Amino acid sequence: MLQWMQRKFFLILKAATITTVVLLAVFCLPDLVRAQSIVDPSSTLQTGVAVISQPLGLPATDIRLIVANIIRIALGLLGIIAVALLIYAGYLWMTAGGNEEQIADAKKFLINTAIGLAIILSAYAIVSFVISKLTDATGDGGQFGGGSLEAPISENFQGSGALGKIIKDHYPARDQVAVPRNTKIVVTFRKPIKADSFIDDTTGDGIFGNCKTTVENWWNDCDHVKNISDNLINIKRADNNEKIFGAVALTSLSTENGVAGIYTILIKPITDAGSANGGYLGSATEPLAYIVRLGSGMLLDDPANSNPSVFQASILGNNYYEWKFTNSTALDTAPPSVESIFPDADTTEDKNSVLQIHFSEPLDPIGIQGKFNAAAGHFVLDGGNIFLKSDNSTLPQGNFSLTNGYRTLEFTPSQECGKNACGNKIYCLSVCDKPGANCSQDNYEVLLRAARTINASSFESLPLSGIADLAGNALDGNKNNTPNSAPISLPVFPNQKQPDNFFWGFKISDKIDSSTPFIQTILPGKDGENITRNQELSMVWSKRMRADSMYNIGIEEKPAHQVPIWKVPFTLFNPNNTSYTRINHGPFLDAIRQYYFPVVSSSVEDLHFNCFYPGKGPSRPVGAGTVVSPDCDDVNPQNCCQVISALNKSLCCNGAVGTVASACLDYLRQNSL
Repeated sequence: MLQWMQRKFFLILKAATITTVVLLAVFCLPDLVRAQSIVDPSSTLQTGVAVISQPLGLPATDIRLIVANIIRIALGLLGIIAVALLIYAGYLWMTAGGNEEQIADAKKFLINTAIGLAIILSAYAIVSFVISKLTDATGDGGQFGGGSLEAPISENFQGSGALGKIIKDHYPARDQVAVPRNTKIVVTFRKPIKADSFIDDTTGDGIFGNCKTTVENWWNDCDHVKNISDNLINIKRADNNEKIFGAVALTSLSTENGVAGIYTILIKPITDAGSANGGYLGSATEPLAYIVRLGSGMLLDDPANSNPSVFQASILGNNYYEWKFTNSTALDTAPPSVESIFPDADTTEDKNSVLQIHFSEPLDPIGIQGKFNAAAGHFVLDGGNIFLKSDNSTLPQGNFSLTNGYRTLEFTPSQECGKNACGNKIYCLSVCDKPGANCSQDNYEVLLRAARTINASSFESLPLSGIADLAGNALDGNKNNTPNSAPISLPVFPNQKQPDNFFWGFKISDKIDSSTPFIQTILPGKDGENITRNQELSMVWSKRMRADSMYNIGIEEKPAHQVPIWKVPFTLFNPNNTSYTRINHGPFLDAIRQYYFPVVSSSVEDLHFNCFYPGKGPSRPVGAGTVVSPDCDDVNPQNCCQVISALNKSLCCNGAVGTVASACLDYLRQNSL
């Protein structure tokens, strides 16, 4: 009997040992296999999560990983219990001493434990299968695909909500890479700012944000940021928070919505005060990332409201704004050039036209914004770098602004001359209004003065001497990639019509263009689903559009968030006179069910101040396997929502003709379940 019991004991012990090993293999090996693709702190997933969660104060763990680990732990505990029950059943059998009732109990424990173990293993297999399919559906290869999970996002970055709100635009862009080391930084606000709240009048001339007439050394000859700090303006390395030495701050006066003030600031980082050029960001041997922070100490120029802070947390989610960009190891030595113009050279346009010049890269805004002033035989812009001449027309009223990512100059007339189909004002250039003029159209000429180069072999320019890019390279007016020095003698026309200045002529007629633009395609299209977080948001217009009006395109969110999604538009102009507008944006949230409603209002206009009414836009849902709307145009009218009747049918609401914009948004919110 003893020999039989020993044999049974060893059989049970062997079975328990094998079961334990199997359970350990089942519950531990998958984690080891997944270690690199799921929980390795150095993996792509964990690195990405750290970037997202650090500003939020949240755990740096994917919610899917949390759920998966909880399930695995629970099943693991059940497995341990099953092993304990097997051992207990063996103990009962061993100590039965021939007691048939105790042996029967032991058999029951063994059978029930085996059934339970089978259920546990099946449950684990099902859970693993479901999790793998979920991760595959969200773009992860899991342990089978060799990829890494992309952490879901439930909130946009803290400190980003101001972009698209009080901050209109900035350069470098958010998360831009390969930024030249010799770049300057530009920020444009939607409201006038109080320059003396963050700039020291280093030059002592009573003006905050300028330089001496001749700049021999940036640090010695220009106004400074008061201090490099989080409260005002900070520029620091992203890896070790090391601040730069200092910064020059220049301002550009312009008029927005009829209000004159300082909307744009240019920041020249100073890393070497002893160098004439102020030194460069980054390193010549490796790319380096920088964080720019604008703090609550910067004030609005709003004395009626006691000059409040630019950043209000109740509106923007935070009382500061910050973004990151990464420098390359190289300097920018390539010159900017003109890519397209409106009106085109030697063409005739109606008087309700915006003058538009689109460049190959972002420009330095100093000296190319503001209004025209009368001079001998021509008109000259504030700053002395843009000139205009007409034969029989008076001084054009209006304002030149650098917009569209600092790549497009637009002169917007301010002389009201009617209303468009949406009831908004249209504005006109002066035409044949000089005393004694007897004409129906007039000749116009425009000249852009290139910055003066430091020598004949380089496009590197003297500071503030003319039109240049943000690295200080002078305009290459004739695109021959060779520096040319145009004369500066008077009269401007014709003496300065030489490279590298850029100049052209056109005619303006005493007529008004009232043809309306429409949207040809949108991306994502109507009712697009399963949109990725970085999905392109764009539209194609039937006409050449006013780039600055694209900043009025909005994005409504449901549910709303404390930190709104950041957004900033960029428009390209096609040779066929259509326009492509892309709305750069923060990541669409994907950890929750989230709805987005792009809103293109009547304030979005073409270059003749026409809104898209009467007009049309895409109406049909996206097709299978695509997120692009079907084309809406004259060839495919069946794909269009057409607003062509009376003003009581004034908009397209998710592809259908509607009446009131607020009612449309309410409807969309209520039906987004």
